[in-house]
Amino acid sequence: MRLAMTDLKRARNGLLIPPQYLEDLGPAPCVRRIKGGLIVESRDQALAREQLRNLVARLRVAAAPDALGDDEIDALVDEVRGERASHR
Repeated sequence: MRLAMTDLKRARNGLLIPPQYLEDLGPAPCVRRIKGGLIVESRDQALAREQLRNLVARLRVAAAPDALGDDEIDALVDEVRGERASHR
């Protein structure tokens, strides 16, 4: 189901999202603010996100001595984006 911005209502005390948009997320969806946005996800998705965050943190610690610099990471990201764009 695609959410149209006209379906959202801004109230004095918050943002009203129609319940039909949340029913696939289970009985108690998780809501959290991020920089520039809002994440609404199921408990399972929130748990998976937290596990991934912890895994990435452990990998960063293990790879810290050999970690790539920002320029190298940017170059790799650009390369992958270029490859994906050529497959479209």
